[in-house]
Amino acid sequence: MTTDAPHSPVDQTQADDAEQDGHPGRTPRTPRPGRRRFRGRIAVGALAAVVGGFILLDPARYFTFNANLGRLSPAGHPLYFPVLLVHVLGGTVAVSLVVLQIWPWLRRRHPRVHRYVGRVYVAVAWPAGLAAIVMALYWPFNPVSSVSDTTHAVLWLAATTYGFALARRRRFADHRRWMLRSFALCTSIIINRIVTVPMEMLTTWLASHLTTAAPTFPTIQPIHTGSQAWLLDVSAIDSWLCWTLALIAMEWWLDHDRRRRPAPGEIPQPTPATLAR
Repeated sequence: MTTDAPHSPVDQTQADDAEQDGHPGRTPRTPRPGRRRFRGRIAVGALAAVVGGFILLDPARYFTFNANLGRLSPAGHPLYFPVLLVHVLGGTVAVSLVVLQIWPWLRRRHPRVHRYVGRVYVAVAWPAGLAAIVMALYWPFNPVSSVSDTTHAVLWLAATTYGFALARRRRFADHRRWMLRSFALCTSIIINRIVTVPMEMLTTWLASHLTTAAPTFPTIQPIHTGSQAWLLDVSAIDSWLCWTLALIAMEWWLDHDRRRRPAPGEIPQPTPATLAR
């Protein structure tokens, strides 16, 4: 039987997906809106709890403005701690605000608050990112970590600035993608704190086995855990691993989201064959 009532693009997309999966005519199950919102609230709440715990355990100690907390002595490097403080305070505000920025309820119900919070996020990201670049280049902990920190900060500022520019042009779909990349780069410092302990345990285990194998293989040099060289190696691995893992995971999610929810221009239009039912 033929009808003139066209199918919606969503129905057509689901039918195409079902045919691609090898089950023509079967509509894939999609989460109910209420269930999706519930999962979203749990995810945002869990993220807020993780960010809050991170701030209390790490950046909060700098709020005492004690210059001795810095890696370098204030007597020999008087400008180091002020630059570090700009980075820590700006990064703390940024990582706190980015949780609000990805909150769907706030974006839907209070778009003006979403815009204001986004502007503050961009405003604090720039001094925090520039301070990270200055510290990485002027007071490098080691060359490998310096390159990682500089690359990380440049990518974060680029993604944030471009996402803000897209919002000004009202290209909100592209703005969302780039701000999610900025979110991944901003919160990757939390991954660094989580990965540090297991990374130290893994490198200690490898060092002990390599040291045991050193007499058998003369080319292997004994590794002394806790030495300056060992700490530099662990720091370099952590520095690169945290933000690259976060960015790769976000790119995977964005690709999955794009396939699940194609842009309006990418939604296939109904064909005469699909109108005959």
